[in-house]
Amino acid sequence: MATATASGNTSGPSGIAEPMSGDFASLRLPAHMQRSSVLAAKYQPEGYLAALDRETLWYDAIWSEGRLFLVCPPLNNFRTAFRKAVFRGDDRVLKFRRLRRYARHEVAELDAPNCPAEISVLLQGWTGTSGVSRAAHAEFAGLNTAFVMSRDNPIEWLVTHARYHRDAHGLEALIVMDNGSTAYGIAELRAALEGVGLSRLTVLDVPFKYGPVGRKPYRRTEKYMQTALFNVLRLRFLGQARAVLNCDVDELIVTRGESVFDAACAARLGFVQVAGHWVYPAPGAEGPFSHADHSHTAAPPRPCPPKWCLVPSGRLGGFSWDVHGMERLPFLRRRTHADLSFLHCRSLTTGWKSLKRDQVPQDTVPDPEAAVAAEVLRGLPGQG
Repeated sequence: MATATASGNTSGPSGIAEPMSGDFASLRLPAHMQRSSVLAAKYQPEGYLAALDRETLWYDAIWSEGRLFLVCPPLNNFRTAFRKAVFRGDDRVLKFRRLRRYARHEVAELDAPNCPAEISVLLQGWTGTSGVSRAAHAEFAGLNTAFVMSRDNPIEWLVTHARYHRDAHGLEALIVMDNGSTAYGIAELRAALEGVGLSRLTVLDVPFKYGPVGRKPYRRTEKYMQTALFNVLRLRFLGQARAVLNCDVDELIVTRGESVFDAACAARLGFVQVAGHWVYPAPGAEGPFSHADHSHTAAPPRPCPPKWCLVPSGRLGGFSWDVHGMERLPFLRRRTHADLSFLHCRSLTTGWKSLKRDQVPQDTVPDPEAAVAAEVLRGLPGQG
């Protein structure tokens, strides 16, 4: 088993370095420098700016094969100054190569023939310094890998999710990004997941703000962290994995044929998209609920946005990863695999999104896809 670690620090106007927490070589802006919102005030509900990550300059600094990648939230009011900033790796000035802009993150690329111990930036008269994360793609080389982000989800949900995909699809490796859970610690979560028996397990402490929800049509515009950290994983860990599955803790991939990893490897593009629908506990059931309790669906089923599985070394491996597909490739959303689907367990919730998800509908019908998943779940400890 392996757990990655990294550290960063910030030098304020006084020049005093303050250590960062978490498993990322991240860098925070000082108090007198903050990221501006791109949304007009009328689209910002109460508490919006407090939830917005205005402090993080970059989430991680990743060195790989002569290049240093800085994965940042959108730079907004700092973009012009960032392009003109002076970057140093240890004591050597690093050449700025390019800045790639995406919907909810940006990636700066610098020349760095050798991996520096630290990277510093001189930006608008302020100097900040962080550590550097060395890419570790070999740790997941050749493995069927999944990643999930979680905050205070019951540990048994994460364990069931991992065991289900191990047994149903041949999952071999898992990365869990824990975004500030208070119900348990990182060590407790890691110890429970080690019992699943995967070949590789990495649990990352994620100390960043998840991001605010704006008013329509800008609900996701400034929810930076999730998509950005997907691409930290892409650049830092998963370039040599056999295939990578993006599937949340409350979602189960169902197959009537080959595994989702085999399907991705067999696909011409090295990529499969999986259609999903909501599933519910049986009418009259009372919580708390588990994955196995989700046996029913609406008639007709209510669809969910797709999830995906990708071969990183395949034809789409260089594209940016997003929650529901590859960014800038919207045509892929029309293509879902005929033998794969996923169940989105509506009542598997801690209530952070909506209390309505705790309510069990009474007009549902048995779901044949859930029956397929139930055969696997019944073989797991504590699942019936």
